[in-house]
Amino acid sequence: MEDKFVKYSKLYALIFLLFLSIPVLLALIVFSFYGLSKVISNGPVEVAIELGMISLGPAVFITAFFIFFKRTKTHPAATVAFISKILFVIGIVISLFVLIRDFYTFFNHHSLDISGYYCFSLTYMAGNVASLFLIAIIQAFTTKKEVDWMDRNN
Repeated sequence: MEDKFVKYSKLYALIFLLFLSIPVLLALIVFSFYGLSKVISNGPVEVAIELGMISLGPAVFITAFFIFFKRTKTHPAATVAFISKILFVIGIVISLFVLIRDFYTFFNHHSLDISGYYCFSLTYMAGNVASLFLIAIIQAFTTKKEVDWMDRNN
């Protein structure tokens, strides 16, 4: 049988180390955030993050328009496919224009307010989402109805 003094001293040591580890872990977390903020507040890193934020919206919409443009090649209705492709090209061109204009604004005026950039405007975001949604609805209505899984074997 183990000595009770050794048994309880191990228990007290573990409890003490547990309570000591909590402030040490909090200090490590705060120190890591402090170090991260020093890295981010560096000039080139800050510019890279700002450029990434500015180019994120147009990059997402250009990618979406390009993917749907590729998928429209196999659409059964030729007129809908042609109109959809035209609208996708217009969307890509508008997104490229917004991206170039925002880069121009960033490098010449360096506005810290997001209202100075067109990629964050409501008309740009809502217009792109609405156009993608409208084209998807038009293409869905002109596609043949998919056969139900229960009717496939009959």
